[in-house]
Amino acid sequence: MRKAVLLVVILLLSPLSSVNAEGGTIHLWSEQAPGSVLLWDDSGNLTYVNPNQPLDLELPEGNWTMVRLIDGIPQAVDLTFSGDTNATDFLNQTIESPLAITGSSHLDILGPIQRSMQLNATWSSSISIPNTLGHPNLSDAHLGINHQITHDFGGNSTLLFEWISTQTEIGCCAYDKVDMVGDANITAFANNQTWGWSSDANLTGQSDGRSTRLLWIPITGGLSDSTDLRVTLPNPHEIRYSPQSAHISGLPDDFVIHRGNISVTGNATIALGTNVGPIVGFHANDRQLPWLPFGQLSQIVSDCTDSSIVEPENRFILRDGNTTLLDELSSNLTIDAMFLSLSPSTWLNLTLECTDPQGLMTNESMEIYIDGVQPTRTLQMQYLHPDDSTPGDVDYGNGTISIPSGAVLSGAIQAGDDSAPPVDIEWTSNKSSGWIHLGIGNHAWNDIFVQGPHVNGQHLSIEDRHQTKPLTVYSLQLNLTDVAGNVLTQHWDVTVTDRTNPTPRPALSIDGNYYGDLNHPVEGGSSIEVNMSESWDDIDAIDQLTWTVELNNETLEIGTSWVDIQSFTLPELTAGRHTLVVNATDSSGNTGTHSMMFVVEPPIEALYRITNVVKIGDGGPGDPGALDVTLENDGQGESYFRLCYLTDCTTGLLGVEASVDGPGEMTHRIPVTEWASGEVIVRIEFTDNSTTEHHSGLHINSEMTPLMWILLALPPLAGLVALWRLKREPEDENS
Repeated sequence: MRKAVLLVVILLLSPLSSVNAEGGTIHLWSEQAPGSVLLWDDSGNLTYVNPNQPLDLELPEGNWTMVRLIDGIPQAVDLTFSGDTNATDFLNQTIESPLAITGSSHLDILGPIQRSMQLNATWSSSISIPNTLGHPNLSDAHLGINHQITHDFGGNSTLLFEWISTQTEIGCCAYDKVDMVGDANITAFANNQTWGWSSDANLTGQSDGRSTRLLWIPITGGLSDSTDLRVTLPNPHEIRYSPQSAHISGLPDDFVIHRGNISVTGNATIALGTNVGPIVGFHANDRQLPWLPFGQLSQIVSDCTDSSIVEPENRFILRDGNTTLLDELSSNLTIDAMFLSLSPSTWLNLTLECTDPQGLMTNESMEIYIDGVQPTRTLQMQYLHPDDSTPGDVDYGNGTISIPSGAVLSGAIQAGDDSAPPVDIEWTSNKSSGWIHLGIGNHAWNDIFVQGPHVNGQHLSIEDRHQTKPLTVYSLQLNLTDVAGNVLTQHWDVTVTDRTNPTPRPALSIDGNYYGDLNHPVEGGSSIEVNMSESWDDIDAIDQLTWTVELNNETLEIGTSWVDIQSFTLPELTAGRHTLVVNATDSSGNTGTHSMMFVVEPPIEALYRITNVVKIGDGGPGDPGALDVTLENDGQGESYFRLCYLTDCTTGLLGVEASVDGPGEMTHRIPVTEWASGEVIVRIEFTDNSTTEHHSGLHINSEMTPLMWILLALPPLAGLVALWRLKREPEDENS
């Protein structure tokens, strides 16, 4: 505020006293901060007082005076003291009708306001200052004007008036950055309450060649800035722009600059120009003109602007042919077609007139259409599930749509309206946060719909997964909005039916040990337990499912209910790879399958079987030879043995282990020192001295030489000869 400058001037022109003067002191204090005050001794010397801290001063003995400042003006009520003083009550007093500087200034610009021409104007001003404040250009202004008349002018006020007349400038103004000139008539005055002066002058200024005229008002912080300055312009000129527009009020050609509210020194700049009509325009809130809805209120808002400091006057006129329906002086107009007894599909004329304070008027008219018809649409909706080859049509005429879980729902729409602009299309759903599809005129979209997070899944405990869950229902809404704001809405509940397969989860355990990728404890002879407790379906309870079990492509007769299938034992299995398949079918006919392969390992022991014995060579009894013996081991683990024929044996042999792919197979040769007659019997001798024998079915016989065949044939030949002789003897006797 400019008032603070007065206090600064007073302090600068008045000497400050020292509290360290020799002699005794007096104490001045208060319970609160004093605010703006002046404190001086009986010689008029000022002492600085912090306005923001409670008083706590030690002052030299003597007579002291303190006054409060309001807007920089010392008030008439003072506190005088010469001893210890508490100033709290004095500072808390309410000052009714505080003293203030009054007055006014007027710059009346006569013209002409044109480039490169002389400007004529008249100036008048007056200012009235309370006597408690002296002239700031004289000493001891804080002691008041009467002190200055006595001290500086020997009590002769006429001398003060003459001094003021010679020392006071007009204080106005610059035109196109050049000071305006003129002879001022300045008259000073003083009475019991106030003093001051008035001035008047005829001024001239010179414009330059630029297109814009500038008026500069000096802001110096002097007493004159405490008064407002009125500026009057000749027709048809007006104020166009000012950086200090927040401190300017009034009319474009007759305005007031509130100089005391401008906080910085310098110049207030005023751009002058020829008055032109307002720029006219209007719009509709949440509407697109010229289309307005029949069944809703529509608010038309003026967009009129003027190049000056005052908003223009707005006048709305609504006509139906030659009939005026509304005629309102307002910056906005509410149109209620039903209240005005209008019919849908009616054309009206809307006119806005904008008039500036100097009487220039501009207008704009528009034909507006009252649209009472909702949009129309052609809609097609289908869904396609990955398991289906052809899409299914959706009956969108009802409020409920059912589609299988995992299906892609698609919608294609073409919208129309009796209004020309296209229709806004909006699809919304609670399927996910922010789910929305937007289009204009025509639009197509598709999205997959699955069961929501509330259905059974691995985020739940197994107990919860075994319970029935409701089908997911989403909301789906279609909004069609024409340009007038008429809305056609259709809503559906989208029920997602069960199309998800159950999840069978068999778990194998052998002798209490879990069977898995990192643990294969199944060995021949151990029973295999199957536990199905981790199985679940997304919708149905676990006991609503039906079950089948297959082992190595053969159905096991276990049962089909959850009670039957929850835990069961597989039949005894041989070593090798086996496949277990569990099927679960829910109440909607969805079948889930879990197929797993597991292995049964051979037992850890030596289980040898001789499968083939081959005699090497044609030797007979007593001859040397060899036997090739082929064995199979149905067990696993490290084991040693040897093969023997009679007393001939191999060295110690390491058995080949069996695997899940079959027994371990090996062939070893037994060297034979001498064959013995009879069947070949092979022994397997183990390290614990136990043995097993294998009858090979091979026999060893002696080989027949020609001599042996002759010797073998002589007895029967001799018998035949003897028999022949016996027959010949009777024949000889008869002959």
